[in-house]
Amino acid sequence: MASIYEREFRQISNRFYNVALDRAEKRDLFGATLLLKKSLSFNAKNVNARNLLALIFYEEGAITEAIVQWFASKDIFKNEVNPANEYLRKVQDDENTNNYFESVRLYNMAIDDIESDKNDLAMMKLNRAVELNDHNVKAMFLLSILYLKLQDHIKAGHYLLKCQKIDNGNVHINEHMDYVIKNTKKGEVKEKRIEKVYSFKKLESDDAILPRKYIKLSENQKVIFILIGIIIGALSNSLIMQPTSNGSSSLASENQVIRYAELVNDQNKTIRDLTIENNELKTNYEDASVKLRAYEEQNKLFTSQYETLNSIISDFDGGYISRAAKSYVELDKDAITDETLISLLNQARSRIEGIGAKRLCELGTESWNGGNKTAAISYYQLSLSINPDDPETMFLLARLYQNLDRLKEANALFDKIIAQHPESNYARRSREARGY
Repeated sequence: MASIYEREFRQISNRFYNVALDRAEKRDLFGATLLLKKSLSFNAKNVNARNLLALIFYEEGAITEAIVQWFASKDIFKNEVNPANEYLRKVQDDENTNNYFESVRLYNMAIDDIESDKNDLAMMKLNRAVELNDHNVKAMFLLSILYLKLQDHIKAGHYLLKCQKIDNGNVHINEHMDYVIKNTKKGEVKEKRIEKVYSFKKLESDDAILPRKYIKLSENQKVIFILIGIIIGALSNSLIMQPTSNGSSSLASENQVIRYAELVNDQNKTIRDLTIENNELKTNYEDASVKLRAYEEQNKLFTSQYETLNSIISDFDGGYISRAAKSYVELDKDAITDETLISLLNQARSRIEGIGAKRLCELGTESWNGGNKTAAISYYQLSLSINPDDPETMFLLARLYQNLDRLKEANALFDKIIAQHPESNYARRSREARGY
């Protein structure tokens, strides 16, 4: 029975890994990390998930965390071909490895400085950490926050853009970047223009999550790897949830079984004990079955929500704004609770509610001017389903209804504009259209 559950959990783990791989290929490392952790929670021995998680950690400058995951992966399959071995060799041969360790150390020291209200000292250490490893996302993000505290939006935007080039799905980084753009009044410019404004230099190997140059480590660096290996060796069994065993414990168990067999010679008692054990196994099986079904339903819901959100973003970016907006309106947004999906939902919301509703209104006006009034009504109505209180869209739809002699619908919209936006220009125009 256990093998059935293990097989199901492995399948669920693999599904999360596949979605995470898709996110990683699109450089949404934040979303991929959350998905990989979910994958490993179902199957801690999923080597592919663990190796990919390590690669993401490495790409984000968290070299210690990456090495921990690779050692754990290596411990799972000690005698089999495992990419973790090659990754560890490349990291060991990388001439910059010592710099990466120092970058992490400086970041940790900077946090201590901030807690002691030594922000200036922290900024010096963070700047040095970024110089040593320009992929240290944590250091760059923390540095951008400190610049924001100083109201230096240009420098904050510089480091946030560098973070976004490495991880474009981190909701915290994206929210801070939106704030920076808003406060530097660059919200309407194109991406290339934003990069120029914040003096961003494009990173090399922009699309590859791979270790870079390789040479031999110094003796001190080798000692570091040996110490890490010893620590991981001591902790890896609990990390990957593998049972421990040794010869002495096996012998002790056998002696206990013998003594127990000698004492328990009453056949009726044995049958009674086996019956109780069997009932317990049945109860455990039923409980496990319920949990497994719950996991399966949760995974189906996650997959469905993920596919819908991804299609909304893809359709919008591909120019299919109407289709994206309809899917967004029909989506049960309150049912989305997963952190990864919330990140995607925020991306979809920023597109649809940000400029999507406005663009639909423009498409409605274009259709009306082109003589297609039916299409114009559809665009206006879809725009209002996203932003129901927009006075401009309400006024245009009301005027179109008026043009089609659908006066009851037109007047209802005019009255709504007058009631909700009494001081606006659209309220004045609505009164004129109503004749008072």
